[in-house]
Amino acid sequence: MIDSSKILRPDTTTMISQALRLATFSIMILQCVMVLGEESLIIESAVPGLAPSSHYVVRVRPAGTDLPWQEAYVWETVCKQVDRKTDAYFDTLAGWSHSYVNFETSIAVEVEISRVDGQPIRTAAVHPQRKASACVIVDGKAIVTLEKPCLVAVDINGQMDEQDTGKGYKGPPIHTISIFANPPLLNKPHADEAGVYCVQPGQQPPTGGDWKTLYFLPGVHDIGPGYQLHAHCQYYIPGNAIVYGTFSNQTWGAGHHIRIFGMGTLSGARLKHPEYVSPELSQAQQKQYRPIEIVGTTDTQVEGITIADSATHSLMLIHPYKKDHPNAVRWTKIFTWRANGDGINPFGNTLIEDCFIRTQDDSLYVSGLGIRRTVLWNDANGSSFVLSSLPELTDRQLIVEDCDVIYSRAKWHHWSGGRVFNMRGEGGGAAGRGVIFRNINIEDPRPTLQQFFVCMTMPEPYSRHGESRSAGDLAGVLFQNISIAAPSVLGEPQLLWGAPNARIRNLRFENLTVSGQPILDASFFKINADVDGLTFEKTTPLVP
Repeated sequence: MIDSSKILRPDTTTMISQALRLATFSIMILQCVMVLGEESLIIESAVPGLAPSSHYVVRVRPAGTDLPWQEAYVWETVCKQVDRKTDAYFDTLAGWSHSYVNFETSIAVEVEISRVDGQPIRTAAVHPQRKASACVIVDGKAIVTLEKPCLVAVDINGQMDEQDTGKGYKGPPIHTISIFANPPLLNKPHADEAGVYCVQPGQQPPTGGDWKTLYFLPGVHDIGPGYQLHAHCQYYIPGNAIVYGTFSNQTWGAGHHIRIFGMGTLSGARLKHPEYVSPELSQAQQKQYRPIEIVGTTDTQVEGITIADSATHSLMLIHPYKKDHPNAVRWTKIFTWRANGDGINPFGNTLIEDCFIRTQDDSLYVSGLGIRRTVLWNDANGSSFVLSSLPELTDRQLIVEDCDVIYSRAKWHHWSGGRVFNMRGEGGGAAGRGVIFRNINIEDPRPTLQQFFVCMTMPEPYSRHGESRSAGDLAGVLFQNISIAAPSVLGEPQLLWGAPNARIRNLRFENLTVSGQPILDASFFKINADVDGLTFEKTTPLVP
């Protein structure tokens, strides 16, 4: 908590409401900047020209103080109610929405959530649970206390926690909400500084020039698919701007040292799924419908932005491992509603930290430089961690750590997708050495399917076409401190399934628990003859 004696009171707290005036653009921007000693809280209260959430109202203030509440702009992304065969939206999610707020803070905060329709909130629960110090209901409103920056969801009235929204769900649309309390974003550009080109709402941004920073001014922008990014340039979307369209560079090695950042949103809601565009797109053109794809990139960063309603794979920074030239994705949030709406593929050279990913296809491909402190959520089709791209490492480690799977739901039963850890008979070659999963918290109380689906070849009844991984064993992976809140609601078995030319060997499970109970032998898994060398160990006291 903050010492209230050290906080500037309302008459001395800096409450900035400023007008941004440019020669060709004039609009009032309402922003609350609360300066508390050397710390700050920055809240955007409007995105000019964009309607806020139709379901929730959010206010924020420093925790432990009597400072006035400040209303925050509440974004909303919606699963469209269209025929899945014409634009790939999942029909079982039609009309669902996710509201979210983005603000920057270096202090503890209280966040108040209320409903737009005035109906009282009955219950509220934060996920991941450990990231909030308090969540209470006061006068029909939820008040969440966050001690430090974090990305969380708040389940309102048990919409997710108290009902099974997976296979067979026939209830009304679910309207969820997240609080994105970001750390202060560093090195923000100023609209009037040298090298900054300011893009007005409605203006098509330039494809080149002598600028180094493209600044999307507050409001609504539409750049269409495939806006080309350039090396040594940065692209800034502030927290009161939305950009419809995609960023791309399809020339190998031409896009590097790029920064895409801000608290605003990059949205695919105005784009069709590339397979349903008429006239038919070429394979090269389809790639331009991915929200961010840069091939052959190094030294590139994506930070702070939200990627909403991706038409297809959300974020692809493509390059094999290159020592001392990493890419990084930090404090990025992703929401998808469609088939092929994957999250992040880090390939060999990207580090992923402090992200929030809710996808309707696969969330993360496990490769790259590591995955840390990321929140994962699936509703219809996707896996949390896709293992088909696992490397075999001899000179370094790939660590996936401190991640939370808050919901792991699926609309289907016997097929190869879904699950938390999924190797579905894809890829090939030796894999696993140097790979560590540790401190993975799977807290969904009603997961549709099993958490482990590590299949080198696909057994019945899950196989459609007899998919099999090409030759090469999976060996040496360490699973450490893996906590599973509940087993599959459908009774699906935990599965390790090898093949004669692609065995599963020498996997180590240290402090694996289900419903608080330790797993100490291989009977936990359904295995075949091509699996051996599994070891189990309990090394620390387990809390019931």
